[in-house]
Amino acid sequence: MLHIINYIVRIAIIVIGIIFVSGIVAPPNSDTTLFRVMGGVFILFGIYRIAIYRMKYKEYNFRDKDNEDENE
Repeated sequence: MLHIINYIVRIAIIVIGIIFVSGIVAPPNSDTTLFRVMGGVFILFGIYRIAIYRMKYKEYNFRDKDNEDENE
């Protein structure tokens, strides 16, 4: 269950970035460049967080399997 919540939050960050980049949400009298840059940062940050989470999850499972093998 915790894994699903983690993925949902990280994907939501990417979706927010896509919304900012596409220009759907922008204040009427402001510079749209700021929102596009923020959207790009959000997208990259979301992808980074998913990649790091997957790597750490695999590393943790690998360590658990090694510990189980040593205990047997």
